[in-house]
Amino acid sequence: MERCINCQSSPCRCHQPKDLFGSPFYCQRRIRTKKFTSPNSPLDQEELDFFQSCIEAANDLLRSLGSRSDEENTRQLQLHFLEMRGEIVSANILCECGRFRFDAEESPDTPDIDNTITETLCLDGKIATAGRDFLQINQNGSAVFILYKNLLSIKMKECIEEFDLEPEFIDADKNLRRKLAFNFGEFVAKNPNFINLFFGIPLFFMLKQFCGKEICIFTTKGMVKGTLSGIDMEHVKLLNNSGEINIDIDEICYLKVINLK
Repeated sequence: MERCINCQSSPCRCHQPKDLFGSPFYCQRRIRTKKFTSPNSPLDQEELDFFQSCIEAANDLLRSLGSRSDEENTRQLQLHFLEMRGEIVSANILCECGRFRFDAEESPDTPDIDNTITETLCLDGKIATAGRDFLQINQNGSAVFILYKNLLSIKMKECIEEFDLEPEFIDADKNLRRKLAFNFGEFVAKNPNFINLFFGIPLFFMLKQFCGKEICIFTTKGMVKGTLSGIDMEHVKLLNNSGEINIDIDEICYLKVINLK
């Protein structure tokens, strides 16, 4: 095989990109295209970026309003919460419960009253992540999981802390980028966080990593505390001094994993 006159290599490496994701195979030569340097708007770049972001937000709103409502399709809500990661928020949660049952965590001797009402509970924390049907906010030493169906509203709180809003994987090393490029399915399937980022996962799948941890579950019947021993699509299993307890996921108002380091 003849050597290239310019680089003296075979095959020619003159037009090959430097970053090959660690692969020994070279990409095809780039096809040269015309380059246009004239501006596409009379506005400066900062103003143009601002108006384009407004247009994209308006288009997203119009697409949402024009689409048929689907309670099972919460992907857009998840992506919105993922963009808010790191924000300090106050979440209002709707839960049908006994008037005094939710004070059991602080006052074990509180009387048990069967007067069932709809309570609005308020929790503050930092948004950590969001899944197909849940929002996770972190508090000091604990992680709180709220089902979307119980989330009444969420409000950002004033905070002087600055957050890094760089795109995902912008600082990924060569090994990670190569795995995502050439072994996407196999690599992502082994990492719940990546599955959630690309596709969205339900609450029961997210909680599997907390088996053996101490949790508090606030349900329509009261508060239950114990060790998470198992979970499936419909039930959460706890172990405490009373033995094993099965709780329907549909009855959960919110769930708190405590004593995290």
